[in-house]
Amino acid sequence: MLASVGLRHLLKRPVSYLSYTPPSMVDLPSRWSTMSPQLQEEITEYLAWKMEDSWKLMTVEELRASYFISYGAWGPRGKLEVQLTPIMLIWKGLFSSLLFTALGVSLINLRRDKQIDQALNELHQNSFG
Repeated sequence: MLASVGLRHLLKRPVSYLSYTPPSMVDLPSRWSTMSPQLQEEITEYLAWKMEDSWKLMTVEELRASYFISYGAWGPRGKLEVQLTPIMLIWKGLFSSLLFTALGVSLINLRRDKQIDQALNELHQNSFG
């Protein structure tokens, strides 16, 4: 009987009594890479919500965490430790050789175009000279 009364009382409680406890922001830069993506998203959403109000109401740890999330070395700014596989090295070599070949061909064409332009200028001067 007592358990059913307690359960009914909890179910009738308004939502305003529910409280949210944000995740810990202490030493966030060192823990960020080991956190789950859901927790990272929760922290970013919480800090975005907190930053909508006056920043004077935020704690020092929340300010540090928001700075890290905005400007820290994670995501695209993080260090990428990519090891090139042999297939990637082959593709990189082929692409680089293709680019250098195109550069060589363009330099040869440039030299040839200058020679043709010089010959046309001589013909122009001789015909009207």
